[in-house]
Amino acid sequence: MYRMISFDLDGTLADTFPVILDSFHSTVQHFTGETIDDQQIFDTFGTNEQGMLHSLLPDVPLDTASDYFYDAYQQAHEQLRQPFPGIVDLLKALTSHGIQISLLTGKGQQSCDISLKMLGLTGYFNPILVGSPERNIKTDNLKRLVATQKIAPAELAYVGDATSDIKASQAAGIQCFSAAWSPSVQLDALKAVNADIYESVADLRKKLLG
Repeated sequence: MYRMISFDLDGTLADTFPVILDSFHSTVQHFTGETIDDQQIFDTFGTNEQGMLHSLLPDVPLDTASDYFYDAYQQAHEQLRQPFPGIVDLLKALTSHGIQISLLTGKGQQSCDISLKMLGLTGYFNPILVGSPERNIKTDNLKRLVATQKIAPAELAYVGDATSDIKASQAAGIQCFSAAWSPSVQLDALKAVNADIYESVADLRKKLLG
C-alpha cells in the first residue's frame, strides 16, 4: 500500500508545455531579437528556469532575464487555468483514502507557485520539492522524500510523463507510473523503455485506488 504518491507537474498535472515554450520564446526574442526553435528549449530541460535562462541567454544578467521571463510566464498562463480533467478528483480521492500527495518538479519555485495558483492547485501538495539550476535532481529529491517522510521506498510512487522520470525513479528505488494523457507525451519513447503507462487519469485512479 502506498503511503505517498508524488506528482510531476508539467505534462502530468496540466498541459503546461505551451506556456513554457511561449515564455522562453518571448524572453529570448526580447533580449536577442532572435527566434529559437522548440528543440533548443527542450535541450535545456532538466534544470529549472534559472539554469535554462543561463543556457539560452548567457550574456544577459540572470536577474534581468528572470524578471522578464516570470512576467511572460504569468501572462502566458492566463490561457491555461485548468489542470487535466480528473486530476482534482484524483487528488481528493487519494487524500480521502489517507494517502499523502506531494509534488516533485524540475521547475523553479517561482514558476511552480505561479502554475499551482493559476491551475487552482495551491494547497493540495505537501511537501513540494523543486528543481535546481545546476542539474536534474529528481532522484535526489525522491530519496529526500523517503528520508524526510520516514517511509519505505516501496511506500512511495512517482507519477511523471517522461522517460527521465522513470530513470530518476529507478535510481531511487521508487515505482514510477507514466502519465500518458498529455498531447505532448512521447508515447513511443515510454513504450520503448517498458514504462507502466496510463493513458487516462481514470486508468491511473483505478490502479491506485481500485
